[in-house]
Amino acid sequence: MTEFEQPLLLETENRNKHGVVVIGGGWTGLYALKYLLGEGLDAHLYESRSNIGGIWYFAENEAIGGVYKSAHATSSKTFLHASDFPFPSSVGEFPSHEEVLAYLHSYADHFKLWSNIHLNSKIVRVEPQWILTFDDGLKIVSCDYLVVCSGQHQIANDPRSTYPFNQFTGTFSHSIAYKSPYDNKFTNKRILIVGGGETGSDLAVELSVTVAKTVYMSIREGQWFQSRILGQQPADVMYTMLMRIFGYYNNILVRCWRRMFFVPMWGIGGTGVREWAPTVPFLHGFINKSREVVDHIALDRVIPKRGIANIDRQLITFDKDETPVEVDHILLCTGYQWTHPFFPSSDIHDLYKLVFASGVNGTLAFVGTARPVFGSIPALAELQARWVAAVFSGRCHLPSEKVMAQRRRAYWTRHASLYPHDHKRLKQLVNLFEFTDVIGDELGVRVNLFYLFFRHPSAWFRIYCASPWSPFLFRIGRLSSDDEKLAYQRHRACIPKKDQTFHRFNDVMLGAWFLVLISLFFSFIFILMLLFFYAFT
Repeated sequence: MTEFEQPLLLETENRNKHGVVVIGGGWTGLYALKYLLGEGLDAHLYESRSNIGGIWYFAENEAIGGVYKSAHATSSKTFLHASDFPFPSSVGEFPSHEEVLAYLHSYADHFKLWSNIHLNSKIVRVEPQWILTFDDGLKIVSCDYLVVCSGQHQIANDPRSTYPFNQFTGTFSHSIAYKSPYDNKFTNKRILIVGGGETGSDLAVELSVTVAKTVYMSIREGQWFQSRILGQQPADVMYTMLMRIFGYYNNILVRCWRRMFFVPMWGIGGTGVREWAPTVPFLHGFINKSREVVDHIALDRVIPKRGIANIDRQLITFDKDETPVEVDHILLCTGYQWTHPFFPSSDIHDLYKLVFASGVNGTLAFVGTARPVFGSIPALAELQARWVAAVFSGRCHLPSEKVMAQRRRAYWTRHASLYPHDHKRLKQLVNLFEFTDVIGDELGVRVNLFYLFFRHPSAWFRIYCASPWSPFLFRIGRLSSDDEKLAYQRHRACIPKKDQTFHRFNDVMLGAWFLVLISLFFSFIFILMLLFFYAFT
């Protein structure tokens, strides 16, 4: 037990009312607590485990979910900073789970959150409006507002009891219980990994280079991949605000960019692997950033497969592949169910902008619900937490229930068209740039580029044309106060060094847009000349 846990565990739960309760002490729960307290609200956080950190708190016990021993963040540090509390410069671009947990502890220390955090407090039932029952029978009565931050990775989506998996006579496990490759169920075994997410890719690599005899990896409908690294820098920092001119989704400009840059660098689908060719357009499905598995395919350590067509005991046949393979163990990397077992009703996710529940007068909110196509969940969750705190304090206001219902219907209709293959499975899927701008508008914290263009043109150019996205953008404002200037300096620190790939790539992009503008200008002059000629002949 650490020194900061001891005073928390000695407290007795003798309060019977809070202004706001936050459920979950992971990354998003800490954000929610910090901003609620910052608004002057009586907020308390309840965490079921003996430490904060959520899934980033490693436990050896397989019955407890969370990260595995070798886990690192798959998004770069640029997408992980809190907007007012950056990671230390000593931490690498892709922090380990130990570094993330240390950062979250320092975040709680810095913002003095510990006195409002209650550990070993598992909530088993939530009843409107709002009564919370704990596993020891304790209740907190008349909680005015409730924020659910229990995450998207708690309940495994486990299909082993469904066809065709129920025909398999070998052994099973799910990635939620994976801790280390050094386990008898993996040692010298022929392993099939099912799923195309980042965990599946990382575990395929880890098992193939340590203990497995053979590793197959099956992805049912293909998958878009992107390398985690480009040159000596993270690949996700390549996306500047200028690139939004291409659009957020698959259009003619995005397709041209994909053909000119994405495919030459990483191949069709980001891998060039025929078996994993994606069935959805680019940016219309989740992008896997753990592309290292492709290197191990080239080394014949991992064998790519399409979806499973049939299972006959331990013989597995894949789509468009007539030859079955024999497998000893299936490792299911099939994701998680977006459920909250402490609610009596499961129909709670028709949320306004993926945050506010309907029909409860704006008293129930969810933070950490949005999952970006690429980017990080914490980057979205911080803005969600800021918005929730502003609404609960009365500084921001929600529209009427009728208006929110209309907007929700329009949102889900659009979501189904944008993500046709993932709409039901990943209802929380969003485009990071678009979603953060939407929440930023609700808060009024989007960087004022129009103002900066005229008053601070060099800062405008650097922000819009020559730097990656970062959470600090939502604190820059008009670049007038000391806090806004500090946020700008922190944002500039996210720009890769001059000798990195980012600048060469960005120079090409800027040159391309310059040529487009020049072409448009001369086309406009040519049209004017034609009109002038025809007008006087």
